[in-house]
Amino acid sequence: MGSRTLNIHERFLRHIWNRQYLRHEELQTSDGHPLRVLHAGHLNSDGGPDVRDAVLQIGRVTYHGDVEIHRTVVDWIHHQHHEDPRYNKVVLHVVLERPSGVGVTLVSSGRHIPVLVLEPFLSESIHTLWQKAILDERLHSRGAIPCADRNRAVPRELLADWIQHLSVERLELKLRRFNERLREFAQLQLFTVRERHPHNALWRIEGNPDDLPPPHRELSQRDLATREHWDQLLYEGLMEGLGYSKNCEPFVRLCRSVTLREFRAQHIEDNEMAIQALLLGAAGLLPRIREVHDKESRAFVRLLVGEWKTRKKVYRSAILHPAHWQFFPTRPSNFPALRIAAASVLVKKILCEDLFRNLIQTLKTIGGGAEAFRSIRERLAVTPLPFWRNHYQFDHPAAKPTQALGPQRIGDLITNTVIPLALLYARIFKDRLVRERTLQLFYAAPPTVENSITRLMDKQLLRGAVGLTSVSSQQGVIQLYKYYCLEERCVECAVGDVVRAKSARGGNSRLDHP
Repeated sequence: MGSRTLNIHERFLRHIWNRQYLRHEELQTSDGHPLRVLHAGHLNSDGGPDVRDAVLQIGRVTYHGDVEIHRTVVDWIHHQHHEDPRYNKVVLHVVLERPSGVGVTLVSSGRHIPVLVLEPFLSESIHTLWQKAILDERLHSRGAIPCADRNRAVPRELLADWIQHLSVERLELKLRRFNERLREFAQLQLFTVRERHPHNALWRIEGNPDDLPPPHRELSQRDLATREHWDQLLYEGLMEGLGYSKNCEPFVRLCRSVTLREFRAQHIEDNEMAIQALLLGAAGLLPRIREVHDKESRAFVRLLVGEWKTRKKVYRSAILHPAHWQFFPTRPSNFPALRIAAASVLVKKILCEDLFRNLIQTLKTIGGGAEAFRSIRERLAVTPLPFWRNHYQFDHPAAKPTQALGPQRIGDLITNTVIPLALLYARIFKDRLVRERTLQLFYAAPPTVENSITRLMDKQLLRGAVGLTSVSSQQGVIQLYKYYCLEERCVECAVGDVVRAKSARGGNSRLDHP
């Protein structure tokens, strides 16, 4: 089989793993340990391992990590993965065949990686699987929603009402995420022990231990009213939005390591340079001075490194590795260092300008329409330190002036953070005015840049009958696609009801048997 291996592309092998075209009852690693695939993970289109977040049982041990896939085991060395820390979380190396005389697979930390050789465990012949892959690829490239060729009879009014309903459903999901996080903060505060007695005093236990109250009591409105919690929620929501799809996870990790309490503890609330140095240092993104050759960049990096050394002396939380961040394929305006520069300004606004309170006050005084949207967008606008006017990162100047946070990204922050947070505030504190104004803001917010989902849904469902003229309509079709079309929950979909009724009159269809 070795001669044929050279003609098989790794994309085909990734497809085999993703579809799990394997004889699972026989799987074992190359050193004889039984292997069970509990979750195949998610294909990774960015830099780093081919598959993220797989769950595997090797022998009696369950592993949660990444999977790398090659044609032969020697490709691991040829691609220099053994020197790349991004591959330190790999728990399985999958190859089509393993040449004789090849040593073990190691990551840069020195850990040995088990190897799965696919050839003996394929569910069918390579030729048959190749034909399946071609068919799967055609279906995927078509990208059709289940009712694509049967939904033309859906009334426009029903479609518009259903999309509006789903936009609120999606908004509710975002609100609940913030609500869960808020309650985490409140519970943590409640469980913080504040001893009133000297440390060497004896505890005096009275009464029946069975009469002790349960450990988790219902949180009151007062428990949830701590200003610090709401500021941290806003900070975390904005940071997640700055990470965009490529760097969302490391941005969340960063803001949960470098909390607003950390900035206050170091007394740098109004010092943008210090805030930025702390964030960049904890992110692992500060370069060594000797590695920066541009004169302006070197001077700026020297200031940041000096500030970070001061902050690091009292900083006790996690420091990320540069391998956690994605740079390619990523637009320069989304590069992590530039986004952190924008975050530094927003942190200063939260700490020094009472940003969250001002956002709520804007909704109360100005209203919730287009004027409020413009006002909130102005409050979230940032002007970072002068260095970032012509740099995306540290190595060299940009060809044209940079924009750390453009209007479209600010619009996304309003949609995904400000609006659900304001609705959560209104719900907890029973503020009807804020609720009404926030919903007005949601329906008045202009649409963001179209994406692959909105284009697909417009082509295969809306067909111009319902325009995506607002953020709310865009959010509605995204919710429809992700939670109904992809999951084939047609029996729960208003569009599916119409299609099934039509199919019942004209014959069976795929939607009759979801």
